[in-house]
Amino acid sequence: MAKLGEFFLIPPSNWKFSSRGDVASARKRAEEWHAKNGTYEGAEEVIEEFVRQWALYQLIVEYGYPESWIGERLTIEEPVKMGSSEKQADIAIKNSNRRPFLYVETKKKNVLSQEFQEAERQLETYLASTHTATIGLVTDGKEVRCIRKKIDPNDFEYIADIPAFGGGSSIKVKLIREIPKSDPSRKTGLQPITEKYSKLLVECHNIVRDVDGLHDDEALDELAKIIYVKIFDERSTVEKEEGAEFNFQTYGASNPSEAASIIRELYQNARNKEIEIYNQRIPGYERSRGVFKTPIKLSDVALFKIVEKLQEFSFIDSKADIKGSAFQSVLGSAIRAGMGQYFTPPPIVDLAVGIMKPTASDMILDPFCGSGHFLSRCLDYVVQHQGATLDSYTLHQFKFFHLHGIEKSERMVRIAMTDMMLHDDGHTNIRNLDALLSFENYPDIVALNDSEDDTPEVFSMILTNPPFGSIMRQEVMEMVGRFQLGHKKKSLPLEILGLERCFQFLKPGGKLSIVLPDGLLKNKSSIFVRDWVENVAKIKAVISLPEEAFNPYGAMVKTSLCVFQKYKNGEKRDKESKVFLCELENIGFDATGRAKSGSEISLAIQEFHNQVGW
Repeated sequence: MAKLGEFFLIPPSNWKFSSRGDVASARKRAEEWHAKNGTYEGAEEVIEEFVRQWALYQLIVEYGYPESWIGERLTIEEPVKMGSSEKQADIAIKNSNRRPFLYVETKKKNVLSQEFQEAERQLETYLASTHTATIGLVTDGKEVRCIRKKIDPNDFEYIADIPAFGGGSSIKVKLIREIPKSDPSRKTGLQPITEKYSKLLVECHNIVRDVDGLHDDEALDELAKIIYVKIFDERSTVEKEEGAEFNFQTYGASNPSEAASIIRELYQNARNKEIEIYNQRIPGYERSRGVFKTPIKLSDVALFKIVEKLQEFSFIDSKADIKGSAFQSVLGSAIRAGMGQYFTPPPIVDLAVGIMKPTASDMILDPFCGSGHFLSRCLDYVVQHQGATLDSYTLHQFKFFHLHGIEKSERMVRIAMTDMMLHDDGHTNIRNLDALLSFENYPDIVALNDSEDDTPEVFSMILTNPPFGSIMRQEVMEMVGRFQLGHKKKSLPLEILGLERCFQFLKPGGKLSIVLPDGLLKNKSSIFVRDWVENVAKIKAVISLPEEAFNPYGAMVKTSLCVFQKYKNGEKRDKESKVFLCELENIGFDATGRAKSGSEISLAIQEFHNQVGW
């Protein structure tokens, strides 16, 4: 039963907000009732203010909200914007940033059932119209209903009661930016994530699953949003003086719902700030990369628990390899949950990156980037092999402007962006688009071309694992004109279009590393593809992967890693050029995904550079 309890009359002389026009008007009517009847009894059935004043009193006495909040954080007639119109909520309770996290709607005592239901619907529209408020209560003094906004902002569920004030976190000292004298290099002053806390993100992922019952892939998506807003808060705070308070914390909040409302507001601010900055720099940024527009869908309790877990740690002050490893640990469960088609096994990623040997001067693309692991490993490789010799400006330019991705799944773009953020950045260059669209959909890519020609041949290096096995039928009729390999074809495997698209994005002389199904390399029906490729690029390597390479990821197709170098302008086909052929039997795991000793990955990389190289 809700703490609101049984209704009782509060004399108008004790009403809160007595100077407000609507309250003063109701008080005048109440006094007229008393003058006529000699009592206030029964007035609550014709004057709604009696019920609202009782609710206000109980919020302070029974729920414990401070009376000092009256007028500042406990308000009446709170404006609620709903599209182009504006309504007023009877009561609102606000967080420390003065944004509502809870609404109360009141009606006259004993209203008809239909009128009460209309009030409940009204309360739901208030909650659906704001990203900070998730909890509401509606009452007519007799019936009380408490509701909570679910994942869908237009979907609600009944709960036992609204949260009371308190819960321990409000009495703790708030986290501030305080640089320790023992380690002045720490920008935030918060605790770095070390090997000791490598399971921190796994624990947060488990909270989402256990508290809200989300599937692993859904939980990973929500965790990506939390990491996004946490990094934004750290970056914003380090721009301020020492002593500045972090917003990403539970300390100072009266209860989980208030704490959650602050984080939802912070997330919205992060998204707005990102759009404001990058829309000015990158053509079509909001359309192609504004993927964090999807609201946080966690319950207040789950969100509170995750913030509580992360608040004293810093992502900015943690080493990229430890953060990246912690996130990869979470990715494993999402793979098992059925997202395997978006992931490439780490050993195969390492094989491709080791063969390609990216440098800080390379412009790198993965047009089917999934979780973005090719990009983050290229970043790791450059930092590891060149980091000591690069000045901070050159390294910054590489991180922020040389790593690019395209991915059709909005959820996967959020995950890829998060992975890049944890690797100290480059996340803004991952686009939520289909890589097979016409090039007018990538104006920012064409704008990268440093030549006079407005062509998409921008990248010196492409590493990718395109989706394969899908036959493009009706779709191919719409896009056949963009691909030479689609000429006069009524249907075509997706990997063939993906292969040609990679060469379209590649500069003359550029390098391509791509995972392809063996059927494309052997079947008679694919001769036209092989002939076409030989006229476009040198074949540098074909590395046959074990049959079990993609089994743990839900794919049963035999594959090879193929490496090409696109001909330079005017360069002719050289039939005598060396090709590295290799068949791997052990890439470090078995068909079930369990670790297996004796990996041949490092040896294959070494032999490629010894025998063929660049």
